[in-house]
Amino acid sequence: MHFRILRLRPEPALALAALVFAPRLALAQNAPVVPGGAPVADATALVAAPTVTDAPAVFKPDHSTNVTVSAGGQASTGNSNSLAGTVNGVLDMRRGYNGYGAALLGNYARGAPPGQPEVETTENLQGKLRYDRFLGEPDSVFLLTTGRHDKFQGLEFRLNIDPGFKYLFINKPKSALWGEIGYDFQFDVREDNALVQLDPNGNPIPGAPLLSKDGTDHSLRLFAGYRHAFNKEVTLSTGLEYLQSFASSLNTSAANTDYRLNFDARIAAAVGGGFSVGFGFSARYDHDPLPGKVNTDTATTLSLIYAFSDVVKPPVCPCPVLPPAPPLFVPGCPVAPPPPPPPPLGAPAAIPAPLPPAPSTWMTPPATTH
Repeated sequence: MHFRILRLRPEPALALAALVFAPRLALAQNAPVVPGGAPVADATALVAAPTVTDAPAVFKPDHSTNVTVSAGGQASTGNSNSLAGTVNGVLDMRRGYNGYGAALLGNYARGAPPGQPEVETTENLQGKLRYDRFLGEPDSVFLLTTGRHDKFQGLEFRLNIDPGFKYLFINKPKSALWGEIGYDFQFDVREDNALVQLDPNGNPIPGAPLLSKDGTDHSLRLFAGYRHAFNKEVTLSTGLEYLQSFASSLNTSAANTDYRLNFDARIAAAVGGGFSVGFGFSARYDHDPLPGKVNTDTATTLSLIYAFSDVVKPPVCPCPVLPPAPPLFVPGCPVAPPPPPPPPLGAPAAIPAPLPPAPSTWMTPPATTH
């Protein structure tokens, strides 16, 4: 009689619990940070499903395509009325020494107390394009382009163009650590309500000229990213971006000494069928924000993710042909002679000796006599 002991894995149970309690989480009023630390957008929990191919691997296929689509939201009625939603799509392609990435992220929310008209609390949209040229296995040069609209940050449109160099310091089957260094060009077109100069109390300064409608900023860009796969179902990814301005025409109080920090962390757990649950946190800090804006924005997200990948699995080495095992020796029993060695290549095969005639049996009919 055989007994089998089953051990339940805790990760799918955690993912199921996250789905049950997801409607109780509200989206933050500011858009999540999207630093360019990878060929695709990796700044929110809405990025990639934690499949086996999501973990960094030594084997690097030269032809792969990864697509992820994710969404999350909340709706409430009664004593409070609110509606919030977020969507994200990511495309990542590798073709030989060339890598291509694209991402689109959008957030929207509105709400109001009972008896009051609803107002918008979040409205932002961001798109990203990235190209990598791999110089070797650990290093590459890249060009990253990002466009952003954020009504509540006072941005009609922000364009960032970031050329740079990327180097992979650690690349193990379950972990990866990489860094990027480069230049950031930023062009802003501001909302009209973000042009009025304010005093420390938030009141308009009498006689102060309006800020310019648009402006440019030049910065040094540094980025560090880390990714770890606890197993094939659960992955952790985090990144930190630093931007130091050295020339600007944004006409703020400390334009040439402004610096920005963007931080992101996410953990994702697979639930099966290509779906996973992602939980993420992001923070954005601007040392010199626009008038009337706070310098720190944070966002916490919980979303359902679906991923598709055609990454080729690493080749499996064929099993070697092992010699036959020696005969088992049992005390008191004769040892069977070893099998004869195979004939050398090209030698003629031995001709077996003819078999002797079969002996007569009682079934053989007797000879007839006359």
